[in-house]
Amino acid sequence: MVSDLSNALSQLHRLLMKLADAEAAIADGPRSVGVSEKQVAQAEQRIEEQKAKIKQTRKSADELNLKLKTKESELRKIEGQLNAATSNKEFDIFKGQIANIRGEREELEETALAAMEEIDTTQATLKTLETELENRRQAAKAVKASTEAALPELQTNLESLKTQIAEAEKVIPGGEGLSAYRRLRIANGSGALAGIEDDFCEGCNCRVTNQDLVRIRTGEFLRCRECNRGLYVV
Repeated sequence: MVSDLSNALSQLHRLLMKLADAEAAIADGPRSVGVSEKQVAQAEQRIEEQKAKIKQTRKSADELNLKLKTKESELRKIEGQLNAATSNKEFDIFKGQIANIRGEREELEETALAAMEEIDTTQATLKTLETELENRRQAAKAVKASTEAALPELQTNLESLKTQIAEAEKVIPGGEGLSAYRRLRIANGSGALAGIEDDFCEGCNCRVTNQDLVRIRTGEFLRCRECNRGLYVV
């Protein structure tokens, strides 16, 4: 047999759980907005990193091209000296210098080409990131709009539940039992109450004594001897 008090406490417990869900739903909105805005900021950061990379690579490419021009100038100078050589020794020296310069020039050309290819690759990555950024901005905008649209109804539901709970709590007798319930509700929310199923407290899984079961079934308000939750028969 289930007492009227147990029925009332069971209903109160359900309201407390609904309240917890309503509070979580309200808190989830700003949290979701924050997550989406963080994703936008991360996408913006990646774009700035790619832009900085392109800038630095272009600077390196410009420096390489300047070195190439210098090598070309050196090569022309040595080739002129080679043509004016007056001995085999001079000819061999200038020829060796020309070979070295041409080798250095080839290395610079390869490095400059690699830099330009890197710029092309980075620009392609940048284009993809810019598309991703726009998508994330649109998603963040939608999340914010959805959150703002849902908030009034969520708040109305929350206030309604608070009113229902305040009325339902009147079944709890005054004194230490009510004080303990209020402390538990502040600390644990819906965990202030627990049902009894198969003689066990659903809050802590500890057995409820036969004496306490009898008292609860006859309509007395008791708390679990282990977890201090207000008990009711399921």
